[in-house]
Amino acid sequence: MIDLGRNDYDTFANQVIWSLLGVTTIIVGLRIFCRLYIGRNQQVGLGLDDYVTVLCLVLSLVVCVLATIATGYGLGKHAYELDDDQRKKALKYNVIINAVLIWQFSLPKFAIIAILKRILNYGTRTAVLFWTLGLTSQACIFAVSVWWFKQCDPVSFGWDKSIKGGTCADIRIMSNLAYFTSAYSAFLDIFFAFYPLPFVMRLNMPLQARVAVAAALSLSSLAFVVSVIKLSALGDAFAISATDPTYTVPYLDILGIAEGYILIICSSLPTLGPLFRAAKQKLTSRDVNTNRSGVNVGSSGHSLHGSFLDSKEHRLTDEIARSIGGGSSSSVDDIPLVASKLRASGATDTGIQKTVDFTMTSEVVEPGSQPQPHSTQIF
Repeated sequence: MIDLGRNDYDTFANQVIWSLLGVTTIIVGLRIFCRLYIGRNQQVGLGLDDYVTVLCLVLSLVVCVLATIATGYGLGKHAYELDDDQRKKALKYNVIINAVLIWQFSLPKFAIIAILKRILNYGTRTAVLFWTLGLTSQACIFAVSVWWFKQCDPVSFGWDKSIKGGTCADIRIMSNLAYFTSAYSAFLDIFFAFYPLPFVMRLNMPLQARVAVAAALSLSSLAFVVSVIKLSALGDAFAISATDPTYTVPYLDILGIAEGYILIICSSLPTLGPLFRAAKQKLTSRDVNTNRSGVNVGSSGHSLHGSFLDSKEHRLTDEIARSIGGGSSSSVDDIPLVASKLRASGATDTGIQKTVDFTMTSEVVEPGSQPQPHSTQIF
């Protein structure tokens, strides 16, 4: 799985992770802009999902900085190409990076849980399910993070084998922890990508809006693909690290960072609806102004058609913004783990309803006579 013929993992890793950070930063910046400015009419504002996303972005920046420092000491090169001091510092930063990196592709799952709360407004049972899955994943991540430092005694023996009396635990312990944690993370990626889709399609929104939100959420399945690739590479990576501990590390770092970036981007895409609408309106308005060359024939019909499309697009995006912004009028559990009695019986939900009742009558009016007044009742 790992291309052993490549000798520039250090340079390649820096190019990839900093490029991904740049793209993700732009998308998160647009997300915050939509929340604070474009979404003001829908009273959206910042929520838990936004704060978690920003935290993940800051953590990604820390990982990129650490990876750049580590590659400067030779991480990504063959161990025999480094002197003793470079090898020690590269392995030291490797331990720090791995202990921090795993949080970078785990924490974004909480951003997805939070954005699903805004979109679906799910109830207590579903919240318990989602947060249980997220917290157990974090418990596994925490165990791996701690084990990176505790597997050797003293800790510094992990990168400095010249320390007398130092010992390290069997590498298979770390290997098993890494396999389990990555597999569990991959399961959650695919779960949060597809489990909510049937319930998104049942929302009280236009079909186009529901399809757009469902498509954006399902893109997080790409993180599952990255996780599978990472799982298939772990065996080779641990086998190579036994004799060449600095060589394959950046390759695994790229996969871990990419998984986190995909989750951050996919949780941000549904929030960019107002921005897409504003851009489309501006482009449409510019095209209309350009095409006005003094020809008035059919202009009123074109104007009505444009107004209708603009109004339709405006309503569509507002539906998405209100749904994501927590403006949904329903507070029932739209993703029930157990079917409620109300739905099982076939009854419909009740709430504040407006009923308009019209009473209409007819009579024959003779020529020269006055019609009798009748009342119209509106309740």
